[in-house]
Amino acid sequence: MASRWDLGGLLRPVEDEHHQLWSLSHSIGAGGQGEVWLARGGRTAVKVISSPTQEAAEAVHARLRRIQRLPLDGVPLAGVLALLAPPKLGYVMELADEMVPLDTLCVPDEEDLAAWYLRAGGMERRLRLLAKLADAVSRLHARAIVYQDLSPSNVLVSAAPEQQEIRLIDVDNLGLVSAVESAPVHTPGYGAPEIVSGRSGATTLADAHALGVLIFETLTASHPFRGDEVLDSDPAYQQEYADCFRLPWIDHPTDHTNECTLGITPRQELLSGQLWDLATKCFVDAVADPLLRPPAAQWAAALHSAAGQTIVCPECGWSYRAVAPSCFACRRPRDRVWVLRHGLTGPVGTEPEGRSGSGDDVPGVELSEVPLPDFTVLSPGAKTALTARHTFPSPDRPDAVVAQLQLHGRDATVLNVSRDSLWLDHQDGRRWREIGQGSQATVPVDGRTWTLHFGEQGVLHRWVRLMALEASR
Repeated sequence: MASRWDLGGLLRPVEDEHHQLWSLSHSIGAGGQGEVWLARGGRTAVKVISSPTQEAAEAVHARLRRIQRLPLDGVPLAGVLALLAPPKLGYVMELADEMVPLDTLCVPDEEDLAAWYLRAGGMERRLRLLAKLADAVSRLHARAIVYQDLSPSNVLVSAAPEQQEIRLIDVDNLGLVSAVESAPVHTPGYGAPEIVSGRSGATTLADAHALGVLIFETLTASHPFRGDEVLDSDPAYQQEYADCFRLPWIDHPTDHTNECTLGITPRQELLSGQLWDLATKCFVDAVADPLLRPPAAQWAAALHSAAGQTIVCPECGWSYRAVAPSCFACRRPRDRVWVLRHGLTGPVGTEPEGRSGSGDDVPGVELSEVPLPDFTVLSPGAKTALTARHTFPSPDRPDAVVAQLQLHGRDATVLNVSRDSLWLDHQDGRRWREIGQGSQATVPVDGRTWTLHFGEQGVLHRWVRLMALEASR
């Protein structure tokens, strides 16, 4: 490795296949296969890959060429811009603005955990970053591509706490589902049980395990299998017992031999009910049976839902779950919160024989409102976006904004930013009010319930209804 330094102690620029020189700034990640360096300017990085033999180097080079041809559009990857010129082995990748490894949100760098957690953006920012990460992994899996080595050092996030961009790096690990003989790459602590034991090659289920570990670790500052006893021991014991699943989940419902008192506790208050259920399936049920492991898409849906259900404490600035009676950090009682409860108007049965529907009714089918478990907080002074994820059952572009709502005093403004009409029901028996494309309406938030529909009467559609979570006193 000493060859990367010149006589003056400075990093030598590296050349790519197009004869462009890249000046390196500092290392932003290292692993068994090489090291990632930030290029000067902050929007580009260079991975220099270590290879023990010429044959292995040629195989890596061929794999990088194949990766350049994979269908990766729409996935936030630090893709291969150019390969390095021989004799160097590696590639140049594009980043967003200045980014740092996800480790900075997982591992505390000071004794005051609450201050560290808040400084990095708190719980809401972590949820939104992780939701984007789960979306990215889910999109790869939908294209039959596995990432193979998901770990905190292979995920970059925006350095600025007010920004929420992610990038997956080390894309040289991307590929298709592999056989056991191919010896899949994994980082200790993030390999799935079937990977660690050698029973399986790289699969989407193995990626889903690593994703679950990252989510749990980022939200709680605790690794799901490294309890107090393991953390107080030497690394060899940790790798032999915790990383090989000879110890239970630190929050196992019945086996408390691997309890963890470190990190942000109590952990069950940090995770929504949906996230806790997914963690239980991932770290208890799926340890023995990988087929029971929640896929990335389920994690993404639960993370997006949890992010929309957070509020910020006016006392300490901590973000926490709106259903909690008080702030997680300072225990200030929660004020009244206005929320949009999600629901679906759908079929509940068949009309009596001989009766047929008319007008906009669905023939032979009775429609009824079905409340869904999700809700979205209306944050005072901020624009709350409702996306296609909230408003359509299976959207092609789930992050496309459909409507924006903003509280101001005793009223809220609803702005339609979609291509279709929205419909407002004041729950008073009057006809629904149409809100056309680009139009807006003002609705009260003084206790009178109203419903915003994403479809006309008599057809299947989603809706949101204004409700209040009363103050906890």
